[in-house]
Amino acid sequence: MRGKCLFGPIRSRRLGSSLGINLTPYKTCNLDCVYCECGFTTILTMERGEYISKEEVIESLSRYRESTRFRANPPSYLTFAGFGEPTLNSGFGEIVHFIRGHFPENRLALITNGTLFGHYPELFTELRGIDLIVPSLDAGREGTFNRVNRPHPALEFERYVEGLVRLKDCFRGEIWLEVFMVEGINDTEEELETLREKINRIAPHRVHINSVDRNPAENWVRAPSFNKLQEIARFLKGEVIVSSPSCVLTPPPS
Repeated sequence: MRGKCLFGPIRSRRLGSSLGINLTPYKTCNLDCVYCECGFTTILTMERGEYISKEEVIESLSRYRESTRFRANPPSYLTFAGFGEPTLNSGFGEIVHFIRGHFPENRLALITNGTLFGHYPELFTELRGIDLIVPSLDAGREGTFNRVNRPHPALEFERYVEGLVRLKDCFRGEIWLEVFMVEGINDTEEELETLREKINRIAPHRVHINSVDRNPAENWVRAPSFNKLQEIARFLKGEVIVSSPSCVLTPPPS
């Protein structure tokens, strides 16, 4: 799968049948998260570029559109995801435009770490045509962000958060914020207080609480207990995403 632009369709816990669209070479990202199930980041960068050419991606999508596989069982979502940060690809906006013109009946999702919105404002224009964005926020303050996500030195935490705040104002689709919990680092009462303040400012449509399910980059990473995740979800007014496909546990109203 490392050399492919497309993968799947696969069954997603949240999106149902989802065709993945990969826009970067293996582990090209501006974060090196301790929990990443794809392993360590090999190219740590903040520079946008055509890491996989838009022509290659569009050609792959065109072939998929004409395939019997698509005609027999079209996916619910076409989803930007893969082995790195999709918005690092400078052809992102043109690829979105192509998909909207050629896959009008399919929904389009972006799974992103969300860090580049505050550094590259042109992304807000490139997002037009996307139905759902799933960005991440794992910390309420810079020190914890550095420990959990290990960002590129040029990535500024406050600009990251402000970009997510602005996203809610600029984007017309849904925003499901994902929070990944690492036991002993971002699951303490003090950390959760700062995280809740940031989430309230961002005001996403949903908050998804996640934890390690496969082998993380760092073998010391542990998930809080499920009971602890439920407590965190109640505190952050979110939902615990569990391992079973399409299974979301919603906390009772507080």
